[in-house]
Amino acid sequence: MMRKETDGSEFRKDIVSGDWILVAAKRARRPHRKIKKVRLDPSKKNCPFDDPQFNGAPGPLLWLPHPAAKKHKPEYKNLSKDWWIQIVPNKFPALEPHVTCPAEEPDGPYAKTKGVGFHEIIITRDHKRRISEMSPEEAESLIYAYQDRYRTLAREACIHYILIFHNQGPAAGASIFHPHSQLIAMPIIPPDVSRSLEGSRLYYERNKKCVHCAMIEWEIKKGERVVYENKKFVVLEPYASRVSYETRVFPKKHAGNFDELDSEDRMSLAETMIVSLKKIKKALDDPDYNFFIHTAPVKDGAGHYHWHIEILPKTSTWAGLELGTGIEIVAVSPEDAASELKKY
Repeated sequence: MMRKETDGSEFRKDIVSGDWILVAAKRARRPHRKIKKVRLDPSKKNCPFDDPQFNGAPGPLLWLPHPAAKKHKPEYKNLSKDWWIQIVPNKFPALEPHVTCPAEEPDGPYAKTKGVGFHEIIITRDHKRRISEMSPEEAESLIYAYQDRYRTLAREACIHYILIFHNQGPAAGASIFHPHSQLIAMPIIPPDVSRSLEGSRLYYERNKKCVHCAMIEWEIKKGERVVYENKKFVVLEPYASRVSYETRVFPKKHAGNFDELDSEDRMSLAETMIVSLKKIKKALDDPDYNFFIHTAPVKDGAGHYHWHIEILPKTSTWAGLELGTGIEIVAVSPEDAASELKKY
């Protein structure tokens, strides 16, 4: 049976954060000026990531050969030619390496702490090929690199949270065409994560069950918002999406932390991410997007939490209602978005 397109407006509450969003399908039909897509310069000339060391980057923090070579056992024979993944410090870091752990200190009625931590760039070799165009083995190697640096920085005394994210296209904040991800390790737990952790904790205390496990179980049973699933992962459009076509990737097995993935899980996640990003690219005519990994804090046990990946296509711009209330307006319902993505 074909779904009837959602027509009326509807407020929906996020089961974890408690935030409200507004699904207003008629907004998608309002008159608007078609915005010409801005694209970054695809030329290799002057690209700082095509040959990082030639362009002044220090030696890599992590270096991996192509998975077709000796897997995960780098040999520094010819760094300029043999690498598939490099991780290097960000030349323009948001946080600076530290010597001692910062303490919160007063600043009049306010509070502050030094912006210390780590900010790294995770570069894949191919100048044009994105994750959606990689082989599963290549994408699995990228996930391995994420995990390796995550585990290394999690041992740092001052670090409480590590965010791994990927910006694709200028509307998503990318300033360089060459595909790359970023990692920021910080001495605080960011507010969005704190809200998710608190919501997860409260649900567990009331129901003795992980809120995300309950969500996954319900969504698979209903099927309406599930876009894709395999043995290990499920991809769905969340009930209270923050943007049209927001897509989330969940491990089916409960795990609080991203670094718990083993090699079989990584390969399954690689396949899942390739499929998900391909679907978004085809359905939305190659939009800019962000994705990030939400995981438990590195030092504080959060057994009630369930790590996942959030993919946010850039389909709209915040205006007065969003800025004035913090309530996101979603022009395409999660059900209609799932129906569309399933076609690809």
